[in-house]
This record gives sequence, structure tokens and C-alpha cells, in this order.
Amino acid sequence: MNNVHCKKDSSLTKEEKEVFAGHLKQEGLSNNIWDLFEEWVDKSTSKVYFFYLKVNQDDELIGLGLFLKIKPVDLRTSYSILRKNAFVKKIISVISILSSNCVYISFRNLITSNLTRPFFYREPEMEDIIMKAILSFLKEEKEADMITIVDTSTNDIHYQKAGFDMYPSSSEAYLDATKYTDISEYLNEHRSLKKNLKRKNSIAKTEILQGPVSKSDQTQIKECLDRSIKESRVNTPSQQFFEDNIFETEVYNSDKYKHIFIRIDDRIVGFHTFQISGANMGGVLGGFSRNYSRKIFPYERVIVASLEYAIENKIKNVRYSLVDNYTKLRLVNSLEPCGLYFYSRNPVNRRVFKYTYKFNDVYELYLLEKQGLLKGNAKSVRLGNT
Repeated sequence: MNNVHCKKDSSLTKEEKEVFAGHLKQEGLSNNIWDLFEEWVDKSTSKVYFFYLKVNQDDELIGLGLFLKIKPVDLRTSYSILRKNAFVKKIISVISILSSNCVYISFRNLITSNLTRPFFYREPEMEDIIMKAILSFLKEEKEADMITIVDTSTNDIHYQKAGFDMYPSSSEAYLDATKYTDISEYLNEHRSLKKNLKRKNSIAKTEILQGPVSKSDQTQIKECLDRSIKESRVNTPSQQFFEDNIFETEVYNSDKYKHIFIRIDDRIVGFHTFQISGANMGGVLGGFSRNYSRKIFPYERVIVASLEYAIENKIKNVRYSLVDNYTKLRLVNSLEPCGLYFYSRNPVNRRVFKYTYKFNDVYELYLLEKQGLLKGNAKSVRLGNT
């Protein structure tokens, strides 16, 4: 296919969205899949810049990628070992500023509503040519010192052909709601969970509501989120930007999102916010007070409530992003293998990334999943380009 080229853009028109209507239908998604990314584009800064990477054949739009640019990238954000040591943390902070590296990251790298791959096609048979065009463009982009993409591992071949280095990642975790006609069937598969939730049922209350969320509830959500981030195994290069802006978006100030709250005495001790798009439900953000994790099981309650809602409302899948804890691994019923794909023109960057990757957050999540599966938490693995 001749005359295929890419360009960066900061907007996507209604007509351009319609180009991918068939893609969304095939993936069981609706047009609101663009909502959150559009908001991030509008909030872009000189340091954190969201953009569309459009693929055109002549003057016709045929493909699309969702990316963000971070400059300078804080090298500490992807390595928990660097975040925990105060002395090393300070040194790396100075190095990050001095090196002023620019990194391009796929939108799926973020712990957000992962309902789709970071790429869209006008027609499915155009995937090969579109992926080739996008990856070639990224490799030739002079301002990008490094490129990282999290994607479904069934697409390894695209990255191999493009010369990207491939690294292991934990899987995308999701609940296949079509397996059940009632939540009791799921609970019967998890007897200890069923027993624990029943035993503490009089203490905790589960609430599912449509936004907007009151300011008092937003304050409590923020407290849960701050606690979870502090104790999280994973961070992202845009973590601070995400935290600073999420409560200014329509996620908590509109009726576009669904919220599950776990309350004790009317106080939120755990929550998860979802975007429902077509036949899919994707986690946008969650947070939990660890003080209650072994008392009333707020995380487990959210998972059960989200699945029950999906069953009752004919939603096929509930997506929980990458496996990042044993509880998630144990309670989801499906895993979609993923990989992390890296490229840099600079041989020093490639070498450094190669030898430090085993200290990277994503690699630690990969090990966590692997260890969990070896301990007997194996799940049925379903592959798919979602």
C-alpha cells in the first residue's frame, strides 16, 4: 500500500471518529471510548503532552494510535527500588533533570480504562500496514529518546519486524461475566471469599452509583487513592500528572462513569470507578484503605460488586488492568498476556534499559503473576486483540 504516512495531532473530529465505527463495533465498544483521552489531550502541558498519531493513506484516515510524550522523564517513577531509597532517589532526580530525556508512551501503559489496545484500524485487514507505519514513524521521531508500549503479546510479530526490544509484562486481568447467570455461581467458585463476605456483611455496605460524585465523597476517594499509591507496587511516568488532574475531569464531575463505594459508617474505605463502553466495563481508578483490607475485604467486595453489576446488565467483560496483586490474580477468571516493547536509537539507552529492566515495576508485576500461578492460582488464559 503506497502513500501511507503518519502525523501527530491534538484533536479528533466527529467525522474522524466515525472512520473507526466498525473497529469499535468489532471490539464491543461504543463511541465514549474516546472521552477520557480527549480530556487528557485538553489538559496537556509542555512536560506531559497527549497526542493522536494518525495514519493516512493519501488524504484518508485509516489508522490511529493514542500516545503521550513526557519530557523530562523522571527515571524514578518506573522503579520502586529507586523510590524507596531517599539518597538514591535524590541522585536519580538530579540525573533525570540533567539528562532531560523525552519518552513516548502508549496510552495503555497507564493504569486507566484499558478497554482497548492503543491502536485503531479503519478495517481489520489494514492492521499490518498501519502498525508498520506507526512503529516506523516512532522510530524515526527525533525528539523521542525512548519509546515504550504495553500491548497484547499476540502482536509480538509487529514489534519484532520493527526492531523493538520485547520484555515480559504481567497480563491484563478481567472477569468474563458471560460465564455466569447469577453472582452466586461465581461465589460458589470462591468458597472462602463467600464465607468472609457473609461474615462481615453487617459492617460494610456496598454502593453502586452513577456520577457526578459529591465533593465530600471526592475527598474520601482521594484519601483512599493516596494510601493506595503510597503502598502500590507500580507507578507510571505520568503518575503525578494523573493524580493532580483526575478530579478535575468528568470522571468525577459527570454522569459518564460508574462508581462502586465500600463504606463503613458512611465513610468510603474502598472504591473503584469504571467506564462502561458498549459490552465492556473498564476500571479507570481505584483506591483502598489498607486498615480494612483484612477486616471487611473492600477490594474483594468491589470485584464481586462489579461482576454482579455486569451480569445483571448484560455486560460481557469487566477489565481490571494489569495483574498487580495476588488478590486480583486469584479472583479474576481470565488473563490476556501482554508484553512491554521498547525502542531507542541511542545504544546507551538500550543497554541501560536492558540491564535495569529486572528492577522495573512491570517486571516485578510479571514475577508476581508468575509466582502466583505457580502457587496454584492458574487461570484460563484467553487471547484476544482487545
